[in-house]
Amino acid sequence: MKTSLSKYFCAFIILCYTLSCSDDENSSNKVSDRNSTTEEEKPTGKPPIPLSITEEILKLVNEHRQNKGLTKLITNKTAEQLAVTHTEYMISKSTISHDDFSSRKSVLNKKENARSAAENVASFYPDAKSVVAGWLASSGHKKNIEGNYTHTGIAAIKDKDGKYYYTQLFYR
Repeated sequence: MKTSLSKYFCAFIILCYTLSCSDDENSSNKVSDRNSTTEEEKPTGKPPIPLSITEEILKLVNEHRQNKGLTKLITNKTAEQLAVTHTEYMISKSTISHDDFSSRKSVLNKKENARSAAENVASFYPDAKSVVAGWLASSGHKKNIEGNYTHTGIAAIKDKDGKYYYTQLFYR
């Protein structure tokens, strides 16, 4: 059992290095800030409301970006819907891919005036912490997380076997 999990994990890491997708080779970063307080941070005297897996991914990615002196990413409905549609597509194919990324980028260009876009995908990580750690262990995915982007859309959807597939879109 441990051997097969190790093989799957190693295969995934290899895929991560080859499947990071970005159209932006420029790594300069503009800085602007957005003040926000999550439900988790508000002092209400009540127990905190648990974050959804996509909210947790955003929180972890933004914490990493802030530790690097970068701005927080802001969620965007168009990017979220594109991430959901692509994640559903990957589940239907039972594989991760960047198939048709140029179409998602085109939609962001037209609807959101995006000048640049990138995408991270993954599968089978059981939670937000592990998928973000996997992306940060991959140079291409890490470059996207640390890129000169202002907005994001995230999808985390389980397949029929209860395994997550993930898509995170980035744009500015």
